[in-house]
Amino acid sequence: MGYTPVVTPRCLVAALVLLVCCLPAAAQDLEVASYDIQVTLDPESHGLEGRQVVTWRNTTGAETAEVFLHLYLNAFASSETTFMRELARIAPERLRRLETEGWGWTRITRLALADGTDLLPGLSFERPDDGNEDDFTLARVALPGPVAPGVAITFELDFEARLPRVVARTGFAGDFHLVAQWFPKLAVFRGEDGWGGHQFHAASEFFAAFGSYRVRMTVPRGWLVGATGEQVSREPVGTADLVEHRAVAVHDFAWTASPPDLMTLVETDFEPGRDVPAAWLERASASLEMAAADLELPPMKIRLLLPRTQAGLAPRMVRASRLAVAWFGLTLGPYPYPQLTVVSPPPDAADAGGMEYPTFITTGARHRDAYPPWSWLPGIEAVTVHEFGHQYFQGLLASDESEAAWLDEGLTTWAENRCLADMISDGLVPELRLAGGFTAERLTVAFERPPLTIDRRPWQYRTLVDYFMASYAKAGLAVRTLEGLLGEARFARALRAYVDRWRYRHPTGRDLQAAIEEATGEDLGWFFDHAVRGSALPDWAVLSVRHRSVEPASGLVWTEAGWREREAVEGGDELAGWRVEIDVGRLGELEGPVEVELEWADGRRERRSWDGRERWQRWTIDSPVRLVQVRVDPDGVWALETRRADNYWRDEAAHPGTLWWLGPALRLTGQLALPWS
Repeated sequence: MGYTPVVTPRCLVAALVLLVCCLPAAAQDLEVASYDIQVTLDPESHGLEGRQVVTWRNTTGAETAEVFLHLYLNAFASSETTFMRELARIAPERLRRLETEGWGWTRITRLALADGTDLLPGLSFERPDDGNEDDFTLARVALPGPVAPGVAITFELDFEARLPRVVARTGFAGDFHLVAQWFPKLAVFRGEDGWGGHQFHAASEFFAAFGSYRVRMTVPRGWLVGATGEQVSREPVGTADLVEHRAVAVHDFAWTASPPDLMTLVETDFEPGRDVPAAWLERASASLEMAAADLELPPMKIRLLLPRTQAGLAPRMVRASRLAVAWFGLTLGPYPYPQLTVVSPPPDAADAGGMEYPTFITTGARHRDAYPPWSWLPGIEAVTVHEFGHQYFQGLLASDESEAAWLDEGLTTWAENRCLADMISDGLVPELRLAGGFTAERLTVAFERPPLTIDRRPWQYRTLVDYFMASYAKAGLAVRTLEGLLGEARFARALRAYVDRWRYRHPTGRDLQAAIEEATGEDLGWFFDHAVRGSALPDWAVLSVRHRSVEPASGLVWTEAGWREREAVEGGDELAGWRVEIDVGRLGELEGPVEVELEWADGRRERRSWDGRERWQRWTIDSPVRLVQVRVDPDGVWALETRRADNYWRDEAAHPGTLWWLGPALRLTGQLALPWS
């Protein structure tokens, strides 16, 4: 394939040293829930036989006499699970696929403490979100006694499972297997607030504690395996292979297995001296106010698994992966793991694409993407950048996706667009000819009815479409708007400070707000309360512009001698001009500062700032020449505003025609801001 793997002791040592240096002072906080798992895949039945030893440490200040387990695969057991009921509302064909090709499920067959105490009789199923008696994705296990703060317990668990036909995130398609959400997994204990477990919903993802993983997978002889962490051994066992992977400081484990005649493996690397664009390093150094030496990134391995039919796309996938590692590393800090595994599923398993797990992402492509016009589109780069971005907001920060998906999806959507813009503007992906910045997000939000609140539990939206609209598009635009209001450099430093502070610590939305406020010295409660925790939207407008001819002043003027004729005092006629009244307004509910640009007939331009608190603002200006243009938010700072046609006014007397708005609309910060939006 033309790729030479560069996997040296220096590479591995540097990455491990970096990982240790990035750990919080209380390293045991990263050993909250650790797993030692043995699992066998049956490629004919698509079944799993597993055994795991789980060690859980109570790092809170409260005791508990129970544990909660996620049994995610049970979401695919029938048409009546909470997940499938929700998914069927927008994708009923996926339900039919399961009905004809196979349901998925899991069952715990043994559960005991390390001393042999049987815990299985104390297992019951919980349905805290909707009371659905057909849902078996969350289990409660009673313990024989309380686990005090600081105490660790170990229990052993045997399970069997069957993967579903791929309809969302996990499962099989022919001989391709994406094994995700596959093992019984501990929920997160929140101390006095109890266990933070929810059922598995179609509109939510995952939340778990950090720990270490040792996973030994038995697969058919010669099959390709990709997984979280790094492979430490592979040895033949009868007609199968036993493949062992290990990972530390992660909160999940996913893997894939398929025969070599279906998938191919590309082993390559990220080498910072070769793969970090000089322009990116220079800009990051300036905006973050850090020396280039302090932004140095470590080398690492990249493993790419893709269908043989997509082999021609491998160079583009590798380049996208390297650029993603470089951009996020410079922007948010070094990726602290020694390896990244990227999987592009075959076309008939496309629903397994576009997902993220620690050190392991799935992307997606089609054979046609190698040819115009599809090759001009940034699909490969967009999905790669987006899923790698989750390595930070979902992987390292590990916010609770079941409570606040926007903290991951919104920030990742923002980062995806910013990274793609840098790729294209710097000519790093020359074949790309079509890219719209935040256009897709703006078009999406333009159609939201009624207005959506970003910060809410994902499954509590009226529809899955509303969830995607709020958590991805609207949240991404909110982040872009905040960046515009603060300025790119200030925002970059604030976001970096947030990521540095909250690595491995499960931040909330208020933690994000506090970190940005502390870094910038700004009180941003008004923005988060209205744009994130509320449903307010910005909508600025030019309400009216009026010109009145100003004749030479007439009448009397007061002097020490009393009232006298104006001309006699001032010595002649004044030059005639114009008195201009400009009214701008706030049609939306979201208050905030906005810039207004005025352009005069003599080419002069001026900027005025309006705090946007009142519903309207009037400026009265005397000028020798006419006003020819008004632009509200000329730099497109308010990315959340999608109805911008009334943000522009142009003097029809000076510029007749009906398409006057097209130029400024298309020039907005390089975005395609459609005039009707």
